[in-house]
Amino acid sequence: MFKFIITTLILAISVCSLSAQIKISPYLMGQNAWGRGDIFRVQKEVEQVKYQTIRIGGNGYENSGFITNQAIKYIDYARSVGAEPFLQMPRQLRNDNKAYEAVKYLNGEKGKNIKFWSIGNEPDHRNQLSSPEDVYDYFTKISTQIKKYDPKAKVMGFDLASYTLKYMDRFLGGDLDLTGKIPGTDVYYLDGVTFHNYKFLDISRFEADVKLLKTKLAKFNAARPKENQLTWSITEFNTHWIVDPKLEERYQPYTFHNGQIFAEMYDLGMREGAFTICPWSILEGGADREGTDLSMFDLVNGKYEKRSNYYHTQMLAQNIKKQYLSHQDNSKDLVIIPMGDKSGIAIMILNKSKTQPINYTLQLNHKKLKVDDVLINVNAKTNKKVTDSISASCTQMLVFNSKGNLIKKYTYSSKNADAKSEPVLVLYKGN
Repeated sequence: MFKFIITTLILAISVCSLSAQIKISPYLMGQNAWGRGDIFRVQKEVEQVKYQTIRIGGNGYENSGFITNQAIKYIDYARSVGAEPFLQMPRQLRNDNKAYEAVKYLNGEKGKNIKFWSIGNEPDHRNQLSSPEDVYDYFTKISTQIKKYDPKAKVMGFDLASYTLKYMDRFLGGDLDLTGKIPGTDVYYLDGVTFHNYKFLDISRFEADVKLLKTKLAKFNAARPKENQLTWSITEFNTHWIVDPKLEERYQPYTFHNGQIFAEMYDLGMREGAFTICPWSILEGGADREGTDLSMFDLVNGKYEKRSNYYHTQMLAQNIKKQYLSHQDNSKDLVIIPMGDKSGIAIMILNKSKTQPINYTLQLNHKKLKVDDVLINVNAKTNKKVTDSISASCTQMLVFNSKGNLIKKYTYSSKNADAKSEPVLVLYKGN
């Protein structure tokens, strides 16, 4: 539920005709099913986000008993909130046909129809450290078993704790290459590359890693059929792996800034063609702003209050479109996230400045107007424009219908986050 105001706005009518842009993955909006039993306490709230993917993975699920003892309740959870499960196969099942039997159990006996798999978790991290040679061993064995049961399954790897070159370079075209076909078959070991990262103030490191990875993948994809293109995903991230009061506020997972970072990460996934983007996590660490509280909720007087990362994700997920639109703006403080399809247009605007409100003109084409305020151009092929302002440390989501008329505006600021209040929704009536 959002607080909302109904008002009237009259704009000149121009039918929106979107040209082909970057296709947004139907699985882009993701999250991690952690922690354990706690996520069932907020099941209704998670359903309201409208996630497309729920990853069921992490170090706590990396054990031999996970598939038979725990996986089904999390698979059912993912589907109950409207998302597709993305399931981790533990490396401990590499031998004695155990991975094959696990797939047979889930997809055959239990009818769970898991389509997306990952193998192992953070082999470059000290928690369950594995050498590149060992990763190659368990990955080839398990992928072969998964695809023996289901040749159409999509198998991702390697869920590294960070973009670690001594692993990536060897697996992607190096001496431990995993981009080829399983011997004696017409299916590939690897369908997508996944990695993680934590502790950052902005997404520049991810930008660089994704650029490097996409350059590598392009070489292999040139020789692969369209239906077997290698994808990429970020399957864990947060501004830190722990609440550390010694660090500045922007590192803390419960801040307004954290929510804007989530939005920027989803934006990165949209414009660079990710398969899925999955933060960590739904509800870890007690929701008490201590220890490993990497959650979307604050527990206040027995009630789970939604944080900035929840609302930023929800505004995007509830209004997501099929295509990412090209755009430009002339402000260093704004981040623009524009989407569109035949149903309409949705544009998120982030003001990253803590002190400066910004007046802007949003032009829904590439025409360069002479304006005194900030000009935002979004290539939506319509003559519509909106003149408005956005306060400091604030996010807006503007939603237009198929005729190009503004019908909704969400506003969510750092003041809302501090007050634990929801975005303000304005509904527009007009032509």
